[in-house]
Amino acid sequence: MINMAHQEDAKERFYRNFRMQQANIQEQITHLPSIAPVAGERQDATEVILTNISRLTNDVRDATHFLPAYDHRVYTDAVNTLRKELDETTAKLAPKSRFQFRPRPPAAVDGDDAPKSDSRRLVNNRDGTKGEKTNGQPPISPPLSPGGGGSRGRSRSPRAIKVEGERDAVITLPADHSRTSSAGQLIDLSSCVVNLCSPTVEASRAAPFASLMLKGVEKSVVVAGHVDGPVHVTGLKRCVVVVTARQVRIHDCEEVDFYLWVRSEPIIEGCKGVRFAPLPEGMETGAEGENKWKEVKDFLWLKEGQSPNWGVLGEGERVKGDVWRGVMGDEGGDVKGVLGRFGIA
Repeated sequence: MINMAHQEDAKERFYRNFRMQQANIQEQITHLPSIAPVAGERQDATEVILTNISRLTNDVRDATHFLPAYDHRVYTDAVNTLRKELDETTAKLAPKSRFQFRPRPPAAVDGDDAPKSDSRRLVNNRDGTKGEKTNGQPPISPPLSPGGGGSRGRSRSPRAIKVEGERDAVITLPADHSRTSSAGQLIDLSSCVVNLCSPTVEASRAAPFASLMLKGVEKSVVVAGHVDGPVHVTGLKRCVVVVTARQVRIHDCEEVDFYLWVRSEPIIEGCKGVRFAPLPEGMETGAEGENKWKEVKDFLWLKEGQSPNWGVLGEGERVKGDVWRGVMGDEGGDVKGVLGRFGIA
């Protein structure tokens, strides 16, 4: 009896230590792109992450004698996921070959002759002074930030798109918005309808996000379009999210419905009442491969059987096409009307 109690204590201690190390490594990987590659700083940071993953791998291997086989497999999968995410991140950060044929620069275009893709054509409807209003309330061209400085500052740098602190707003990224390989961030939004889909899917030169972060969003609908890399979702409550991505990691979310096309298994941690469905009809992005939207892994559910923290959204409960048309622009600035049709009040 004493031996069994000791074994349970060992499992609990290992679980707490593993979670702490896993969270630390995840944070290091997330911040790796922000470290300058000069003087070997990024390489040094990568080596530190590799060392931490190796240490965690050894810890899992050494715990074989007191961990049940199923628990051991879950921990091993979690470590492998960290290693895979680091590999994908470093691959995207690797410098491209400098040798390339350079096309002749186009002639300068001024004024009204500028093409629609020119950044000078970006619509700024926030104060209603430019562009056309929709149903009396203009869509918001989101504040753009190069990753630092004030969140409400506006920049046409293609490196990052950040929207923060909006309330009761329709947020739409223009279809002609040029932002190759940009990262997206949606932070601290409430009662918003967000459509980032057009420039990542519909434009003639569609440019998927390199990565996307959703944090602290509540009572909102987010149609995120196509993300070429990982999507990190943290602290969402009573939301609907639509996205195509390589990887989706979901932390501390409650009552959120995810409509996904995802290449690897979605991962959840600390979530309650999250549900999953494939992309709505007509919103496919043409991504190739198997959609693993329902192969969800709950890293906090170490028992055999289905986790109670997530489920599949039944076909009869999924949002229909006419409702999605409201998000994509048919209902303009009627935020409450759109959210109401999703059952969000």
